[in-house]
Amino acid sequence: MAVGRAHVSCRAVGRNWLMARLFPLVIALAAPFTPAAAFADVTLGVLIPLTGPGSGYGQQMRTAIEIFSEKYLDLGGKAGKLKLDVQDTRGNVPEAINLTRKLIDSGNVVAIVGPQYSSEAEVVFPLGVTGKMPIITAMAAKPGIASANQPWAFRFSLTSEKGYGPLLDAWLKKNSSTPVKNVVVFFDAKDAVSSFDGNTLFPNLLKERGVEVLEKITFQNGDMDFSAQVTRAKGRSPDGVVFAGFYNEGAQLLKEARKQGMNQPAVANVGINHPRFIQAGGSAVEGVMSASDFSSENPAPAVVEWSAEFQKRRNEQPGNGAALLYDTLFATRDCIIKQGITGEDLATDREKMRDCWLTMKNLQTPLMGSTTMVNGDAVRLPAVLQVKDGRFTLVK
Repeated sequence: MAVGRAHVSCRAVGRNWLMARLFPLVIALAAPFTPAAAFADVTLGVLIPLTGPGSGYGQQMRTAIEIFSEKYLDLGGKAGKLKLDVQDTRGNVPEAINLTRKLIDSGNVVAIVGPQYSSEAEVVFPLGVTGKMPIITAMAAKPGIASANQPWAFRFSLTSEKGYGPLLDAWLKKNSSTPVKNVVVFFDAKDAVSSFDGNTLFPNLLKERGVEVLEKITFQNGDMDFSAQVTRAKGRSPDGVVFAGFYNEGAQLLKEARKQGMNQPAVANVGINHPRFIQAGGSAVEGVMSASDFSSENPAPAVVEWSAEFQKRRNEQPGNGAALLYDTLFATRDCIIKQGITGEDLATDREKMRDCWLTMKNLQTPLMGSTTMVNGDAVRLPAVLQVKDGRFTLVK
């Protein structure tokens, strides 16, 4: 069956995903020239932050969904077609809970892809356990939240500790001419993964590498004025700066740091991996390094093709979250086909999906390459990125 462009229906505004509200959004394969499928359709729930804090992630994910839908909604004749019921969590924990419950009780959803923030995922995963629903987050990186909710919870992204060791090694090596012996750590105390990264993970990894943390300084998602935090950090005269938070706050904090004369090298968590970090930060974020599951500069043909298509649609580099969601959907579709999931027996289909993610080994996805699941978490090699000439570039 030929796969045409995906038809997108939306209660609010049709195809204009830039409008403020885009839920519920149902994507279905358009096949006007073929008779109705003889099999039931298979539906996935997809939870992304289209609006609210960090909506840039969700908007890029929306584009990734469009590209995926134009290529992969055909299930090869083993079922009807793949449907994606896309819902906007707004990055809000209560909303993520409500939407998850709704999808579990829907009577037709075989798995949920999302939510994407660790603060959402760690409270939603237990609902999957009690409701016997496989839930796969593409982006949430806080360690332990998937393994604590086996056998129904999974994450396709690397947990933060798998990426930040290689990141710090590369960062310290890059700055070896003027060694980084001590740092100040800024972290978002409101966000679950950023708080863990800044308060626990980065300090532990730095200590292992002989780097002293002079002080840990907090802020909250949504803050705009970082003058007090930067003044405090400047008084400690650190050799380097560590940031754990999202792209908006990261850009503003580093702009304030450079304004106050803090030109120390900076390293950051995965939360900054979005073009808006560079757009908002400008020259202040040049040289910042971070870890990522994905690099648009990977020379693999599939990555080059996908990145070019993405940039044609959005006129910006694809971020880590968009690529992760794309490959998570690819892997979930692969499970549907391999396990013979048909959408006709919901309880059995959910168990098949769970078992497929539990036993996933060396799965080749278009953008990430080989991925193996271990105790609910993805295992693969991370990429180390650096902002250079206004782009995220791959550190060799």
